Amino acid sequence: MCRYGFIEYKNTYACFNCRKGFKRRLDRDLLSQKELRVEKQKKFDKLIYKKEVADKKANDTLLIKCPDCGDQMVNLGKDLRLPKKDKQEQWLAIEYLANNNFNFFTCGCDGIGVVPQNLQEAYKLMEERRRKTEGEKLLEKIK
Repeated sequence: MCRYGFIEYKNTYACFNCRKGFKRRLDRDLLSQKELRVEKQKKFDKLIYKKEVADKKANDTLLIKCPDCGDQMVNLGKDLRLPKKDKQEQWLAIEYLANNNFNFFTCGCDGIGVVPQNLQEAYKLMEERRRKTEGEKLLEKIK
């Protein structure tokens, strides 16, 4: 059973400039219980799937700035546990993956899998997960 189906967890945002991570508060954290009940009732009454999806996409593309340095932060999902600030190799590996559109988003069932501890592991992971051309697939079959 997916644990994200019942509870809304906060995403982890990372600033690669400062090497810091933050959980960003949810909109529902700012509402009182009465406002939350009203908001839930409105959502239940409307049930407009397309609008909710469009709103979610627009919300995901908002720029989240680091509270310390002001640089743009990267959303790395809910499950990733960021390394300590002095673990430079691990930060470089995560930054490399984030810059190459690798994400750590899951449904919560199996976790995020292996998190590379250095750049070599990150390169290997990207090579394993990249889409191969038909020619490359044919060469693998021949070998």
